[in-house]
Amino acid sequence: VQELSTTQIGGLSATQVGSISTTNLPLLNATQIGALSTTQLKGLTTAQVQVLSTTNIGNLADTQVAALSAAQVGNLSTAAFSALNATQVGALSGTQIKGLTTSQLVALTTTDVGELADTQVGALTATQLGALNATAFSALDATQTAALSTTQIKGLTVSQLKNLTTTDIGELADTQVGALSGTQLAALSPTGFSALNQTQVATLSATQIKGLATS
Repeated sequence: VQELSTTQIGGLSATQVGSISTTNLPLLNATQIGALSTTQLKGLTTAQVQVLSTTNIGNLADTQVAALSAAQVGNLSTAAFSALNATQVGALSGTQIKGLTTSQLVALTTTDVGELADTQVGALTATQLGALNATAFSALDATQTAALSTTQIKGLTVSQLKNLTTTDIGELADTQVGALSGTQLAALSPTGFSALNQTQVATLSATQIKGLATS
């Protein structure tokens, strides 16, 4: 495989690319990877996608990353997915984002989270958002936080909420604060809860307040 020219690589059908062994596929060099068309990439099997190395991923153009199906993106190893750079991550569609697995999301670093566009953050399901580790979740900036729906807010875990800083709390819209359950509010650190401003506190319902008293 390593001896094939870029012209020869480009001449393979999607079926032929899909038949390259999982041993040989990761051996493709940067120019060979770059020669693969979006149609050929769509022909990669689950087994092939799972063996792509961080180097292979780094050699993909943004358009190639965007051509992968949600299932293919979801089958990238956690190391390979985390190796996507900022522009590659930016090329992911909402559909691809929804295909991310819990293990991929758990492995995201603060840098990875910072590369997500607001629309991509908004595309995550409540379950996916809840899978982010507490440190990574706290790394969401003001505009990313503003993109969170009330449904996503309801899916936040106790550990995520406990780790919120006063800055994070200040970034929450009144409607987002109002969407938190009493249990979620009680999970805020004393400093975090005290950081709620007057308008945020005014949105708290009687049910939320009762949850604080019994938690």
